[in-house]
Amino acid sequence: MDSVQHSCCFTGHRPNRYPWLLEPGDLRTQALRRALWERIQCSYEQGYTCFLSGMAQGIDLLCAQLVLQLQEEDPEVRLIPVLPYPGQADRWRAAEQREYRRILQTCQKELIIVSPRYSRDCFWKRNCYLVDHASKIIGVYDGNPTGGTHQTLEYAKRRGLEMELLMPG
Repeated sequence: MDSVQHSCCFTGHRPNRYPWLLEPGDLRTQALRRALWERIQCSYEQGYTCFLSGMAQGIDLLCAQLVLQLQEEDPEVRLIPVLPYPGQADRWRAAEQREYRRILQTCQKELIIVSPRYSRDCFWKRNCYLVDHASKIIGVYDGNPTGGTHQTLEYAKRRGLEMELLMPG
C-alpha cells in the first residue's frame, strides 16, 4: 500500500440519512457527486494516489465509483476496499449488490477484510483501519453527533488527519 502520506479515506452516511442518494437523477445526488469528484480530483492533484473506501452503502460506494473513474484517467490511482467482514452486502438491494461486487472485482488484489465474520465491533475496526492508513479524510456529514460517520470523524480529528467535509442539505 502507498504510504499513509499519499492515502485518503472516505466516510459518510448511508442512504437512510440521504434517501435521494439512491436516485442518480436527483439534483442533490448530482450536486454531491460533482462536489465529491472535485474533492477527489483536488486530492489527486495534491499527490494523493491511494484511496480507501469502507464500501458501505451510500457515500462509500459513490466515492469508490468516482475513484475508479479517476483511475481510468491515471492507472497509477488505486482504490483499496476495506470491508468490515465478508458478508457486508448480503442483505442489500440487488442493484447495490451488483455495483458492490463490480467494484470489488476491479480491486481484488488490494482488498482488505478486517474481520473474518460479523461482530459487534467490525464496523468500528474497519473505520479505524481507514483512518489509521490515511493522512486525509473526505467526509459527507449531516452534523448529527451520533453514528459511525461522527465517530470516524472524531477519531480522524484525534489522529490529526486533514479533513474535508461536505454537508449536503
